[in-house]
Amino acid sequence: MSKKLNEKLNEYLANQQVMYIKLHNLHWYITGRSFFTLHPKLEELYEQTAEIMDTVAERILALGGSPVASMKKALSLTSVKEYDDAPITSENVVKALISDVEYWIKDSKEIVKLAEENEDSVTADLFNGYLGEYQKLLWMLKAYIS
Repeated sequence: MSKKLNEKLNEYLANQQVMYIKLHNLHWYITGRSFFTLHPKLEELYEQTAEIMDTVAERILALGGSPVASMKKALSLTSVKEYDDAPITSENVVKALISDVEYWIKDSKEIVKLAEENEDSVTADLFNGYLGEYQKLLWMLKAYIS
């Protein structure tokens, strides 16, 4: 695995780790008319994020790298914006998710490209799968608030 791919995978992993906490925050603090719809959806998303974190960390290990495994290190690498421990309206939750998912789409495309440049079809396939899921989620989130 190239140094650049290893760094990008660890950055992605760090972002997922922070996103996992952020999704819990949104899940616990969401308010508004869409609470009963979005509360379980947020739980689904943080459970999915936990699976992604494990899969990506194990992929990094399989490629001979070392996955970021501490919050201190994850916070030093992340681009994901955290939220304060405070109520947030359901509309603002969806807007935040749209922004994050747009980021995940861009990031996944970059990893696919790097993996392909490194002739690593397994990593490219993994992230193409994530890309498809993110694109579907983005469509659904945008439809939800339109």
